[in-house]
Amino acid sequence: MALVVAGALLLVASYIAGWTSSNLVLLTGLIIIILGAALHIRQLKKGGKY
Repeated sequence: MALVVAGALLLVASYIAGWTSSNLVLLTGLIIIILGAALHIRQLKKGGKY
């Protein structure tokens, strides 16, 4: 979950700083959020009885 929060904070910081025209910053935030969600789901499946 920490990666999801970090990605969201990166997107908020880029919006506040005015970096919304930079695709690299926006894609980095998106990738961090997706990676965090995927790792969280993997951790839940590994620890649970699915």
